[in-house]
Amino acid sequence: MVKIYGKSKIRKGTYIGENVVVGYPGKDEMSLLINNKLEDIVGAIIGENCVIRDYGIIYSNTILGNNVKTGHNFLIREHTTIGDNTLIGSSVIIEDHCGIGSNVSIQSGVYIPTNTIIKDGVFIGPRAVFTNDKYMGRGNVKLVGAVVEKNVRIGANTTILSGVRVGEDSVIGAGAVVTKDVEPYSVVTGVPAKKIGVVPEVHRR
Repeated sequence: MVKIYGKSKIRKGTYIGENVVVGYPGKDEMSLLINNKLEDIVGAIIGENCVIRDYGIIYSNTILGNNVKTGHNFLIREHTTIGDNTLIGSSVIIEDHCGIGSNVSIQSGVYIPTNTIIKDGVFIGPRAVFTNDKYMGRGNVKLVGAVVEKNVRIGANTTILSGVRVGEDSVIGAGAVVTKDVEPYSVVTGVPAKKIGVVPEVHRR
C-alpha cells in the first residue's frame, strides 16, 4: 500500500514500492494533519523515471528530480530538494531544509541533518555522518549544516562537523573526523582530519 498526502505529484515512468509514504506533513503542516485538512497539505513532487523502493517516507514540500533512485527504509524530510540522477541508499536519513545536487551518490546508512548542502557529483560512503550543532543542544542553538562542494568523495564512516565547508573535488579518507574547512583538491584523513596530499590532475573533474 502507498500513502499519498495532499497535492503530491508523481511524474510519468516513476515506480513507487510498497509501504511508501509521499507528502507526509512536516512541522509547519502538522496542524493540517491533526485537524484532518489533508487536502491543504502541499505534498511532495517526484520527478520522471524515479525508483522509490519499499518503506520510504518523503515529506511534504520536498522535490525529487528525474531518475532519482532509492534503497529501502529511507527518510527525506520537508523543504528538501534532490537533483536529477541522484542515488539515495537504504536507511539514509535526510533531514529538513537540505539541498542535494544532481548525480550525487549517497550510500547506505548516511545521516544528513537540517541545513546541509551537498552539491553536484558528490560521493558519500556508507555510514558517513554530518552534524549541524556544535553545542549539542545547549544554549541558543543555531543549526549550521556543512557545505560540500562539487565532486567531493567522502569515505565510509566519516564524520563532518557543523559548519564545515568541503572544497571542490577533495577526498575525505574513511573514518576521518572533519573539524575544519577542507581546501579544494585536498586529500585529508585522520582524527582530526589533516591534509596528507592533493588529488592528482588525472583524477580531477
